[in-house]
Amino acid sequence: MNETINNTAVVQDGKKLSMKFGFLGLGMGGTSIAATCADVRTSIKNNNHPYTALLINSNEIDLTKVQPKNASTKKILIGNGKGAGRDISIGENLYKEEAAEISNEVKTQFQNVDYVWLVAGLGGGTGTGAVIQAIGTLLDSGFAGKFGMILTLPRLKEGKTVLDNALQRLQKIGSVMDNLGPILLVDNEKLFNEFSQLKPNSSVSEYLNFSNQYVAEALHELNTVTASYLPTSEYHFDSSEFEKLLKTPGLLHFARFTEKATSIDASQQLSYAQKLKDLINQGVLSDGHDLTNAKRLAVSVLTDSLTAKRLFTFEFTKTMEDLISEVSPTALEKPIATYQSNETKGNNVSFYAVFAGLELPKDRITEMVQEHKKLKDLENVQKEKVDLFAGFKTETANTTQSTKSFDELFGETSKTEEVDKIADLKSSLFD
Repeated sequence: MNETINNTAVVQDGKKLSMKFGFLGLGMGGTSIAATCADVRTSIKNNNHPYTALLINSNEIDLTKVQPKNASTKKILIGNGKGAGRDISIGENLYKEEAAEISNEVKTQFQNVDYVWLVAGLGGGTGTGAVIQAIGTLLDSGFAGKFGMILTLPRLKEGKTVLDNALQRLQKIGSVMDNLGPILLVDNEKLFNEFSQLKPNSSVSEYLNFSNQYVAEALHELNTVTASYLPTSEYHFDSSEFEKLLKTPGLLHFARFTEKATSIDASQQLSYAQKLKDLINQGVLSDGHDLTNAKRLAVSVLTDSLTAKRLFTFEFTKTMEDLISEVSPTALEKPIATYQSNETKGNNVSFYAVFAGLELPKDRITEMVQEHKKLKDLENVQKEKVDLFAGFKTETANTTQSTKSFDELFGETSKTEEVDKIADLKSSLFD
């Protein structure tokens, strides 16, 4: 995490967008991220919000805590407002009960958007439980081929139930993701560890705000760099290519970093190339992806006009092409696009790389499975009953006299009277 952003909505005056996004947020984590993404502004003066969001949760308190700055963002409370208690079956059923209303709201809220991002935190009850049903809503609402997903992975220390919920949904989505749009994973384990090193004295709420805005910034920058800047050569990763990338099934991996122009010497075999390679693998929102099997990719490089004349040489392009071919040799498309902008400050050079069509990150999923198994095994050990009196043997003599039958106590009676007396006796004993 080599860049930070302020705890306010991302603002970029006058930037053009490749696509107008809508965000369908589910559950506590999903609604928080979706609201922050929709709070992005492209004009301070006009307070212009180019995106919109629909937020759905079953917990009224959590939904109330989300305070969007974007007036177009709308909320829907499902169920009785008490939440799903991390039970994904409850979350799914609550969504099903309101599915018709939600479908109508989706069609209305997103009628003017080009592309919808379905956002859910994996691990809880509402978002994790409803995510499959929400996919169905988008497919039935005219967004087939025009939606992707932003899914958060829980931290390992969040417990067995959270990991179980997340793995259940990942397994189901992973089995059909070749027929869906891109999936952008937000790995809370990665972001939390990096943030704790960057700001160790911060609160958890500060981390959550930071991570939400980090997602918003990453996605918005990717959406603007393809439409806002002047290309310096015939190579251009334009809006139509960006749209094609967003129709590629599989995971979406995004990387970026910024260097001072003075630290980049194109005549020295681009000493920053190895750093770029490392940061590409490290990624922004998640890591551990096998980039060798990417189906599509694009790299965009942005700097000011003076630096562009010095840096963007034939050697620069060749080195970048060699690097990308090494990282993802079989990608169907892999443009290297260079841009110039006089708005770039401090003589910085910004690199943006996006890879599409990836598989789930093997090491990260394996780590989650192993942690889940470990916690399950510990739970089973603790559940084993221990006989606290295993070593005890009574020494007391049995002086209890043999008990008499009811008839011996009360004499001969009719069967009906006997039943009545037994009932009366039991009544007196247990009342």
